[in-house]
Amino acid sequence: MKKHFFVSIFRNILHNRVFTAINLFNLVVGFAVFILFSVVINYDLDYDKFNVNYDDVYRVQTRQEDSYPINYCTYSPAAFRYHLMQDVPEVDKLLLMREVSGGAHGAGQFFTLPDGSQLNELDGYWSENSVFDIFSVQLLEGDKRNALTEPNTIALSQTLSDKLFPQGNAVGQQVTIGKYYLLSVSAVYADFPQNSSLRPTYMVSMPTYPILSGEPNFYENWTAIEFDNFVLLKNGADPALVEAKIKNAFAHVKNFEKSFPYLHPMSKWHLSPNSQPDMIVGLGILSLAAILVLILASVNYVNLSLANSTQRSTEIGIKKVIGSSKRMIAAQFMAETILQVLVATLLGLLVAQAFFPVLNRILNKNLDLTLWTNGPLLGFIFLVSLVVGVLSGLYPSLVISSYSPVKVLKGKIFSNVGKAFSIKKVLVAAQFSISLFMLIVSFILFNHVDFILNKDLGFDSKNILYTEINVHNPVRFETIRNRFLQHPEITDASFSSTIPFVGNIGGYVSWEGAAPDEREMVSRNYVNYDFIPTYNLKLVYGRNFSEDYPADRQACIINETALKVFGWDDPIGKRVNFYGRFYPVIGVVKDFHPFSVHNPIPTYVFFLNSDVISSSSLISVRFTDGNEQQAKAIVSRELESILPNDPFEFKDFGVAFYLDQAIGFWQSMKRMFLFFAVVTLIISTIGLFGLILFTVDRRTKEIGVRKVLGSSVLSVYWQLSSEVIRMLGVAILVGCPAAWYIYKAMPGAYKEPLSAMVFVTGIVLIAVIAQLTISYHVLKVAVRNPVEALRYE
Repeated sequence: MKKHFFVSIFRNILHNRVFTAINLFNLVVGFAVFILFSVVINYDLDYDKFNVNYDDVYRVQTRQEDSYPINYCTYSPAAFRYHLMQDVPEVDKLLLMREVSGGAHGAGQFFTLPDGSQLNELDGYWSENSVFDIFSVQLLEGDKRNALTEPNTIALSQTLSDKLFPQGNAVGQQVTIGKYYLLSVSAVYADFPQNSSLRPTYMVSMPTYPILSGEPNFYENWTAIEFDNFVLLKNGADPALVEAKIKNAFAHVKNFEKSFPYLHPMSKWHLSPNSQPDMIVGLGILSLAAILVLILASVNYVNLSLANSTQRSTEIGIKKVIGSSKRMIAAQFMAETILQVLVATLLGLLVAQAFFPVLNRILNKNLDLTLWTNGPLLGFIFLVSLVVGVLSGLYPSLVISSYSPVKVLKGKIFSNVGKAFSIKKVLVAAQFSISLFMLIVSFILFNHVDFILNKDLGFDSKNILYTEINVHNPVRFETIRNRFLQHPEITDASFSSTIPFVGNIGGYVSWEGAAPDEREMVSRNYVNYDFIPTYNLKLVYGRNFSEDYPADRQACIINETALKVFGWDDPIGKRVNFYGRFYPVIGVVKDFHPFSVHNPIPTYVFFLNSDVISSSSLISVRFTDGNEQQAKAIVSRELESILPNDPFEFKDFGVAFYLDQAIGFWQSMKRMFLFFAVVTLIISTIGLFGLILFTVDRRTKEIGVRKVLGSSVLSVYWQLSSEVIRMLGVAILVGCPAAWYIYKAMPGAYKEPLSAMVFVTGIVLIAVIAQLTISYHVLKVAVRNPVEALRYE
C-alpha cells in the first residue's frame, strides 16, 4: 500500500508535465527571490555578531538636545575614558579610539609604498591595546598583550601589510605615514569581516596620539566630542543603571549642559548608528517584500492545483469508488505538494547562489554572501519551505479529496466547487493587490531616489575638485590660488575647514536677543574669502567676506535656518555670541545642504579663516566644463611644487556626494524593489493564467448556450473578463492605501510630494498585463463552435 502511495505521487507528477513545470517554475522563482533577500537581510542582521562580547559591548554616544534638529552623535569626549567611565563598577573594560585623519574630515593618512608612491588609507584608528580584549581580533603576527601599548607603534591589517611588506614578516619593520612619521609595526591582524561596523585597516597606539596630534592634554578635554568610547560591561550588568550614573556628565561643562551621554549597544551600531530609522525601515520593507513574493508563489500553487483538479477528476472518482478514503486522497495531494516545494527549494538555492553576483550589482557592493556554510540560515529556509508546503497543499487537498465520486464520474465536478472558486477569486485578488502594491512602491522609490539625487543642494556641486592637505610648513593660500588661476581650466579656488558632505564641526552659540541661558548647537565652518563664490552659494542678505573690510576677521555669515532660529527680521549687524566672543552678521546665505539630503538643514555659521594654511585644511577648485582630468593634473602638479613634502589626492566632489550612506542605501532599495516588482508581475501572471484555465473549464457549456441564444463574441469576452476586472478593483482598494502607507513611513526630512500618476501608472500597467494574459484563452473559447461547447464534458 505504501509503495502504491508513493508510486502514484511520482506518476502523477511526471504525467502532468506541463502543470508540474509551471508550478515548479512558479515555486523556484518565489523561493530563489526569498532566499536571495533572506541572505541580504541576514547579512545586515548579523553585523558585528562575530564578536564574542556582542551582547555586552556598548559605545558611549552623545545626545545634544540644544541642536537643531536634536543631534544623536556617535562620538564622545576622551575625558569620558579617564574621568567618567573608569569609576563605574559595572564596567569591565574600557577602550578609547579615534579615526586617524588630518582634521574633521576622516580623510585618512598616506603611507609610503616600497616603490616610493603614496597610498591613502581611509580607515585608520588611534587605539588603546584593549581593542584586542573587547573586539574579536585575530592576530597573525605580534602579541596582543602589548601590541598597542608603546608610543610610535602601529598594527596593520593583513591586506595593508601585504601592500607595504609583500615579502611578509612585517613586525619589527618601520612604516612612514604622512611622509614624516616613522612608526614601528608591532602586530598584523586578520581583516575584519565585511559585516563589521568597525573595519580598521590599521591602528596606531593611543600613546602616539598626543605626540603626533599636538594635543598632550586631550584626556582632560570635555568639549572635543570626537572620540569613540567603547565599554565592555560585566556579565549581567544593567546598561540602564550605567546610563543613569553617567547622564549628568556634562552638567559642569559650560555650554554643554544640554548634552547627555547614552549607551548604544553593538546590535544597533549598523542598523541605527545615529538613532535614525533609515536602515531599520528599509530592512522592514525588504522583509515584507520577500514574504509577499513567497505568499504569491504559494497562492499560485493553490490556484493552479485547483485548476488542474478538473483534469484529475476521473482519477479521484475511481479511487473513491474502489475504497480510497478522503484522508488517503488528501494525504496523497499533500505529499505531492510538499515534495514539489522541497524540490523547488533546492532548485531555488542553486538559482540564488548563481544570482549572487547579480545581487551584488543590484546592491552596488561586493558582499561576501555565503549560503551553504550558513547552517542556521539553511535551517530557517527549509523550515519556511516545509511551512509553505503544508499551507499550499492543505486547502487544495481538502477540496479535491471532498469531491463526490458519483458527481465526478458523471462529469458534474463543478457543482461541488463553488466555494473553492470563490476562495480562488479571493486569492487571485490578493495576488493583484500585492503586485500593484509592489509596483507602486517601486515607482515611489524610483521617484524618491531621483528626487534626492537631483534636489537643489543650494550650491553648485558640478565641476568641483577637492583635497585635504595637512600642511607642516605654513603657506599663504593666495600663493596657491594664484598658481591655480594662471591656467584657464581653473575658474576659482578656496580653502576651508570642511566642505559640504565632507566633515562637520559643531559648536554652541548664543545670539542677540536670546534668553540668558539660551544657546544652539550649530555647524560651523572656517572659510577664506573665495569659498562662497567657489561653491556658488547665494547671498539673500548682506555681502560676502571681503579683504576691503579688515573687521570681517571678527564677523560671521549665517544661513536662512539660523536666521529663523535666532528670530531676527533684520539680521545685518546683529551679533552672534560664540564662546564669549561677539561676531556681527554681515550676510545670510540661502539654505544649502552641508550633508545628507535626508537630514534637515542645520543652523550654520561661517567664520573667516586666516589666509595662511598652517594645519589641516580642505582645498576646493572649480574647473571649466569638460576639463576634469586636465584640471586634476594641473592642480596636482602646482600643489606638489609648492608643498612637496605634504601628501594629498584631489577627488571629484561627486564621489563625496554619492558615498553618502543614505543616498547609497536608497539607491540599493530602488534597484531591489524594481527587481521585486518584476518578479511579482511574473508570478501574478502565472496565477492569472491558472484562474483563466479554471474559468474556461467551468463555464465552457454556459458559453455554448449563450452563443446559441445569440450572444456575440464581444459579449462572451466581457462575461469572462469581468471577474478579472472586479478583482482588479479589489486590488486597487487594497494595494494603493498600503503603498501610500509605505510612502508615509519612509524616513527622511525631504520627500518628493506623492503624485497621483504613480498610482495611475501602476493600475494601468497591471490592467494591461492582466488583459494580455487572459485574452488568448478567453478569445479562444469565445470564438469556439457552440456545438463543440455543448458536447463538452
